[in-house]
Amino acid sequence: MSVIESANRASDVASETDLSTLWRPIRFGPVESRNRVMFSAHATWHEPERYAAYLGARAKGGAGAIFTGAMCVHPSSHNGWINAWEPETAAHYRGWVDAVHEHGSILVPQLHHMGLQGMPAQTFAMMSNVVSPSGGMSSPMWGHFGHELRKPEIAEMVDYFARSAEIAREGGMDGVEIHAAHGYLLFSFLSPLTNQRTDEYGGSVENRSRIVVETIRAVRARVGDDYMVGLKYGFDEKVGPLGITPEDAQACLRFIASETNIDYVSLSGSGYHALQQLVPTAESELSGHMAEYGPLVREVVGDIPIMATCGVRTIDQAAEIVASGKVDVVGMVRPQLADPELVNKAKSGRKVEIRPCVGANQGCWRRMGRGGQITCTVNPESGREAEWKDVFNTAAEPGRVLVIGGGPAGLKAAESAARRGHQVLLVERENELGGQLRAAGALPGRAQWLRLISSLTDSIDRLGVKVRLGVDATPDTAREFGADMTVVATGSHYAVDGFSIYRPDRRSIPGLESIRVLDPATVIADPTLAGARTLIVDDHGAHLAMGLAELLAVQGRHVELITAHGQIGHDTGLKGSVDFPTMYPRLIAAGVRCTAEATVERIEGSTVELAHTYGAWARTLTDIDSIILSQTRRPDDALYDILVEAGLAVELIGDAYAPRDVDEAIYEGALSAIDVHSNRTLEFRVVNAAAC
Repeated sequence: MSVIESANRASDVASETDLSTLWRPIRFGPVESRNRVMFSAHATWHEPERYAAYLGARAKGGAGAIFTGAMCVHPSSHNGWINAWEPETAAHYRGWVDAVHEHGSILVPQLHHMGLQGMPAQTFAMMSNVVSPSGGMSSPMWGHFGHELRKPEIAEMVDYFARSAEIAREGGMDGVEIHAAHGYLLFSFLSPLTNQRTDEYGGSVENRSRIVVETIRAVRARVGDDYMVGLKYGFDEKVGPLGITPEDAQACLRFIASETNIDYVSLSGSGYHALQQLVPTAESELSGHMAEYGPLVREVVGDIPIMATCGVRTIDQAAEIVASGKVDVVGMVRPQLADPELVNKAKSGRKVEIRPCVGANQGCWRRMGRGGQITCTVNPESGREAEWKDVFNTAAEPGRVLVIGGGPAGLKAAESAARRGHQVLLVERENELGGQLRAAGALPGRAQWLRLISSLTDSIDRLGVKVRLGVDATPDTAREFGADMTVVATGSHYAVDGFSIYRPDRRSIPGLESIRVLDPATVIADPTLAGARTLIVDDHGAHLAMGLAELLAVQGRHVELITAHGQIGHDTGLKGSVDFPTMYPRLIAAGVRCTAEATVERIEGSTVELAHTYGAWARTLTDIDSIILSQTRRPDDALYDILVEAGLAVELIGDAYAPRDVDEAIYEGALSAIDVHSNRTLEFRVVNAAAC
């Protein structure tokens, strides 16, 4: 049985889960949600019109309750997005509400102040004055220090929360959610770690909870008792005894609930000290973990609904959590980025058609961490709902599309062309589909990539795409099929010539020819080729080299991983894919030696000399059996030129255009073959992609 078949078998077993508990309506005070699946709050940085289409797609897809990204309530927390305290924001709300109510969902803005996690001033519009309960406290994310709020300033913050809630009601929102989690301002008052005040806002449970109580009361005074008011609550800071522990969180919540009138508690935890708990990746075993605190919350809030946002990746797991009674509602963000129709598909018995979230955190979290608008690695339509609304309509003149290459770009291109009504033939020279995703899925903790292959192959099968494996495509292949358009998605390969952009003083590593040189894909396919002692050289800082190092080390090999960067896996940290906090301890436990700021100076047989990037040290390795180079990637694009010279209409996409991430491959596959009757060349495809 292949690894993909194993993944499918596991999915088939899970498909027997009873989902009926998810479809029961539930009331949050005066408002009813049609089911128990919510689309939880998260930042997108989308413009208001784009955001309306984005939210509307999840409502159309069946989500019961939808929560906006956190809306800043005060000028000192301005993050460059839409401000909840400004009266004109009510107009934006009305557009969002219309898009969501049209399809039967409820919409709630999340009101928050970023506090210590206020973002640096990236633009002139983002002048955040960082504030905190106590002086001398800094952000674990940005490192800057906050101004200690005085009592009049606290009163001003409370008033701005209330003002923002009033604007939400004027804008037609179904309620408001007060954010007291994730290290933001209200939570930082609750936490003994960041609140070291000695006045009535610090010290005891009652004092640390005071600002939350005052905020909820002020909001109620503005919106009334007939309006939904909920609390987003961080139950465990995940930093140890100096922070909010479950016991302390329960005590604070008991006081808050006794002093206010809230309609639900949305349970979460951790923050920027332990971000991997909040946005667990495919590497992590964490999923559904925050729901475990549900019974402790129930003890202090009684019968009001309890929600949980906790990295739930499948509808089956959501149903199991709700059926257990730990919480009443489960949030699913990334799975509904991957497939907005998740709820509808599950409810109508089409779970097999749900596009899976792979937990890569690339299109969503990493883009946001870099200041970009979020989308989804596996679903490029996410965030582009407005401008792509007609992209997959049936073509006025359906034609024939030949797709060459069965990796992520080719699979997506075949699916998209078939969705437009074209006849599609997919040709792959290997005997399996998936391309580099197969190698990625063979690394520890990355089997989710195999689910994506399975999802895409199942989809093209349902759409009637014909597939030929083990075939080398030629111009005759296109002519025999009668292709109106040929899409070249032939991928890329890792070069093993030793060139590194971080050693511009040379074209290769001196002595490289004297040792066994391997590329990552070859080693993943056959780890025995690496020998007993191997050196991995990584220029990219992504998951691949770290995953490969772990794969070899757990098999008993001696592995050293080096990079010219200041940290191994530099693209997997808190502003990247968030794999690092999970993976790095595993590498150390497996015995991998990790060396940053290092390059290979020269090689002589089994002896390898390393040099510090800035000349601080040199070190010699002996008895090395192989060197694995994760450095230069080159496109396999020769066939494109051959097809163009043959006079055929051709597009070049994915890594064959330029080696990048799977995100770009799937994006370009989705956009390919829009007009199969035009003799489009590379330039047209680039213009088209940029426009979308």
